[in-house]
Amino acid sequence: MRILHLCNKVPFPGRDGSSIAMESLIRLEFNAGHNVHVISLNTDKHFVINPKTFNSSIILEYFNIKLSPEPLNFIYHSLNKMSYFASRFYKSEIALSIKKASENADLIVVDGIYMSVYKESWGETPFVIRTHNVEHQIWERTLASSHLSFKKLFIKWQTRKLKKWETGLILGSHIWAITNEDSLNFKKLGAKSTEVFPCTFNHKKTWSFSGSLSNKLYHLGALDWEPNIVGMTWFVKSVIPKIPDLIQVTVYSKKWPNSIPRPQAITWNNSTSKEIPFEEYGIFIAPLLSGSGMRIKLLEAMSRGKAIVTTSIGAEGLLCTNRIHLCIADTEQEFAIAISELFNNSNFRDQMGIQAREHAVTHFSDELFVNEMKDIVAKS
Repeated sequence: MRILHLCNKVPFPGRDGSSIAMESLIRLEFNAGHNVHVISLNTDKHFVINPKTFNSSIILEYFNIKLSPEPLNFIYHSLNKMSYFASRFYKSEIALSIKKASENADLIVVDGIYMSVYKESWGETPFVIRTHNVEHQIWERTLASSHLSFKKLFIKWQTRKLKKWETGLILGSHIWAITNEDSLNFKKLGAKSTEVFPCTFNHKKTWSFSGSLSNKLYHLGALDWEPNIVGMTWFVKSVIPKIPDLIQVTVYSKKWPNSIPRPQAITWNNSTSKEIPFEEYGIFIAPLLSGSGMRIKLLEAMSRGKAIVTTSIGAEGLLCTNRIHLCIADTEQEFAIAISELFNNSNFRDQMGIQAREHAVTHFSDELFVNEMKDIVAKS
């Protein structure tokens, strides 16, 4: 089958949650024997210099575009019926390329709801929407955790428009959800069919096991994404005061927002994932109060054999059992207790890391889903 795969950011190399998930799905398509042509946006926020695919037979077409708001564009996209969150991804020159490429495609894979802004470009070619999450649900959860402000009012307005646009797209469409939870949500929204293709990984080559013998803590997540900002703000203000002073956390993020105070217990490091000495850390924390879909950085931490503390929202899609594969803590007191227990109990920490790795390999290895991807003709 000839697949035209559309991405709202360059998927190669996988480096953050969404690009890792995109690269994962393209890898499944390729390993299943399909011919893959990727058209992606190369945005200023997630810019990749001279991107290359993992195999030369995969065609990659990318467009350098600027998404950072400028006054006139901001006003135009804010007033667009699709919502500012979606409208800003549309560029006429990209629409023309998608239209041309779709003429030679058997199936369009729209990787992420925002590339659906190009729906009219591919005409009658069959398509499936691969969803990383329920986008409007992310913003609704974020709004529930934020304080009243002009920014909140703007986001609330745009979220209402996004929900209307997103639910309209889902109605009657074929969906590849990333989690079972999302699949059920999309069925309720009227999807014609749903299949689950989670983010998978090559357990022989990527995210190698380094274990949880160390009691040092780390967090890996971009603090320019609103759910991460909300979660880290909660962690800093509500959880850190409840943990012993000797427990320190290293936070890996390209940026540290001015809106989040940085106490002595936090060390900020802007190194990339490739530069992180994972063997030095045994505990991964993911304080998430909002979001949707599958948290790829948690899957990565599980694959590396780390003991994990997260929330119920953070654990969605990972099929985990509390206190076996990770610790689920939804209040500041529970989060602080779980951190302290893992910090002080080496046996509990080490066993959890081993079980997390086994769970990741058992449920999320590439080879588990290749045969399903071979059969997509009947599902498109």
